[in-house]
Amino acid sequence: MKNWILYCLLLFSFLATAQEKDKSLPKGNEAFAEKRYADAEADYRISQAKFSKRAVGSYNLGNSIYRQKQIAESKYHYAKAIQSAKTKTEKHRAFHNMGNCLFTEKEYGGAVEAYKNALRNNPNDEETRYNYALAKEYLKNNPPKKD
Repeated sequence: MKNWILYCLLLFSFLATAQEKDKSLPKGNEAFAEKRYADAEADYRISQAKFSKRAVGSYNLGNSIYRQKQIAESKYHYAKAIQSAKTKTEKHRAFHNMGNCLFTEKEYGGAVEAYKNALRNNPNDEETRYNYALAKEYLKNNPPKKD
């Protein structure tokens, strides 16, 4: 009987720690909504460190960094979000924002591919469709330089 109680207590404690909630993500979302992007970034970094397999942490971190005009670093976090994304919606959003980063850096070929991948995951998004067409037009008018 004592062993059974001990096993139950161990199982309960294991389940309690396995279901740890992410307290940093909502705090980061609140800071982001209030346009406190540096504070949001800090909370998202904590969230991503604790829950590295979740795409939402990397995606939100990329958004907060993008808003601080650090485009290259935000691309890194969108790429991590793409890798860990499990749903088409997560992939669509990450590819869309990756396209925005590439377009901002005038990497139109990469932006076209990113928007194309976003459309593969959500063909009904008109904003992505517009950005895709715009990036194709810019690519046509500004072909990549050959080395």
